Amino acid sequence: TCTDGFGSYTCTCSPQWTGEYCMEDVNECAFFPQWCDNFATCVNLPGDYECLCINGTDGKNCSNNPDDCINVTACNTMDEWANCTDGFASFSCNCSADYTLEFCNLETIIYNVLQLIGGGTASEADLIAMLRDLLHNPSKMKDLVPFVLGTQSLENRTKMSWDVEEFFLWIAYEERPIDLKKDMIRWNDVGLGNCFTFNHFNNSDRMYRMRSDGAQGGLKAAVRLNTPEYMPWTETSSIMTFIHPTTETIFSESPRYNSMPHAQTTIQSKESRFKRLGGRYGKCARSKDQVASYYYDGSYTTDGCLRSCYQDEVKKACNCMDSRYPIPDNEIGCDFPNRKCVDSITAKGDVSTWAGCYCPLPCDNSQFDSSYTVAPFVRSRNKCNTYTLEQRVNNSACDDANAQMDYAIINVQVPRIKIDIFGETPAWTFNRVIGNIGGLGGVVCGLNLLTFFEFGFFFFFQLPMTLIFNR
Repeated sequence: TCTDGFGSYTCTCSPQWTGEYCMEDVNECAFFPQWCDNFATCVNLPGDYECLCINGTDGKNCSNNPDDCINVTACNTMDEWANCTDGFASFSCNCSADYTLEFCNLETIIYNVLQLIGGGTASEADLIAMLRDLLHNPSKMKDLVPFVLGTQSLENRTKMSWDVEEFFLWIAYEERPIDLKKDMIRWNDVGLGNCFTFNHFNNSDRMYRMRSDGAQGGLKAAVRLNTPEYMPWTETSSIMTFIHPTTETIFSESPRYNSMPHAQTTIQSKESRFKRLGGRYGKCARSKDQVASYYYDGSYTTDGCLRSCYQDEVKKACNCMDSRYPIPDNEIGCDFPNRKCVDSITAKGDVSTWAGCYCPLPCDNSQFDSSYTVAPFVRSRNKCNTYTLEQRVNNSACDDANAQMDYAIINVQVPRIKIDIFGETPAWTFNRVIGNIGGLGGVVCGLNLLTFFEFGFFFFFQLPMTLIFNR
């Protein structure tokens, strides 16, 4: 716009131009950068400007950002409390405290477990599915824990479980105290944790013989249950007692007796020994060297052989061995990525029916037939003296007394010092076979030693001479 003056004029420029005659372009991008919204890039033009919009925005100043959260359900597939936040041609999910990951589709507790064991990616579908199943059904944790512990070293597994002083209040054999350190041998099983054996082959330097039966004989112990340390998925509270031969190891599935809390459990056992002939009379194994694989200590047992067959099959299919069971020192245990492969071998069923698995009965073995009785403690819970100020203020004395009830007494004895021995004997010996053939032949044909000579004389002398003279 031109404005008249006295012998002169002036030019009033529009905002896009400047200078005496409005001939100079104004750089709108320098003076008015706020004109371009949403992180757009401003480009100066003659008498104008242009905004280069980022993806997801449009308009003269890139002010228009369509709501990308409209009709979005990805955030709430699992987390119903998640919120969607609009972005630029994108969206993000704000998860509640119980869920995590991009779309709030993984429980936070499962994510934390994956981090602890070295995982954490959503691609670990099998592991996540297993942990999610455990989250909704915690009782299945008891099946997972041995698999997790199996990947740990023996030293770490031993430290996780109780020591002998934590386990026993006292223990006696034939009513005399025994040394916990010398007489109770600790060994660790992946499924059972730390176990303590008495008179086992691991302690061959101190073996006790039985001199008394009945109440004055056997082993008697008071064992702590430490119930407050039990995990939430634990179904029962008891002490497992295994009665087995001194030369054999045990398995978590071996016959056992559960001793009740706050009670005395008396187990009376009777030993039976079995001796099989083997050889031409049948099949039996005299040592573990007679089978293809045997990964357990102690003498040969059929159960140990079958579990070793199972380990060989796992090794063949998965290139590792099931870490929940004993494996040789030169083999590696299967970890979580191999769990599906291990489960496929377990699903094959009874190992004794597998081809190539030869596990005969042992030629010599023992078993214990036991019966047990339970007598609950008759002592009642201690009550605080309500008239004592100190006990009214602090009930720790009562609590300690009640905590002392958290134990069980186990009494293992034999009613009589007697062992039943069952031995196989040949039903037919070689001499008996010859004698029976001779006896039956005599009955049928009247055969005896003289008969053989008479037949020989007839065929080799009398018959040839008759034929010669008749000619």
